[in-house]
Amino acid sequence: VASAAVEAPDLCPRYSACVLGDVRPMPSPLWLQQCLRWAGMRAINLVVDVTNYVMLETGQPLHAFDLERLRGRRVVARRARPGETIRTLDGVERELEPDMLVIADREVPQAIAGIMGGAEAEVSPATRWILVESASFSGPSIRRTSRRLGLRTEASARFEKGLDPHQTVPALVRAASLLVELGGARALPGVLDVCPVP
Repeated sequence: VASAAVEAPDLCPRYSACVLGDVRPMPSPLWLQQCLRWAGMRAINLVVDVTNYVMLETGQPLHAFDLERLRGRRVVARRARPGETIRTLDGVERELEPDMLVIADREVPQAIAGIMGGAEAEVSPATRWILVESASFSGPSIRRTSRRLGLRTEASARFEKGLDPHQTVPALVRAASLLVELGGARALPGVLDVCPVP
């Protein structure tokens, strides 16, 4: 259904992901919306809200991609190529530099790793299949990229401090279980877990 690879193990020591179908990006329950508001975050839809809630709960940032918008249903953690750009979720077109870590599909970057996702594979009301990412990224790399792009997020603030690679899968399982429980999603068995630096 989907595949993952790491081409820059020095910047991404572990990349974990899972796939869920029958997703409904509907409004979250009021208790979940309220938890996010208390933390200074806004509610968007159930999928995004669950990833943010689990980040607050565990300290591990997560990101959800619309799986059907990922070319080849594949994600690769790699360095940006010369001249590559990405339009991020805030609507800004950003020029990437070759030492910046991106999460790409078979052809183009779909997220600036650990900082912000791209608009092309954003979860929308039409989304039915998602790939949820829970990864470990190099803190100094995220800090450099965030500073150069002038883009600091809840996720980047956590990755900059350095996170334990062992928490990627438990956070992923927690997010998947909430999406099943609250939204009736169907979690496909197994976890994509690429760990080039054991």
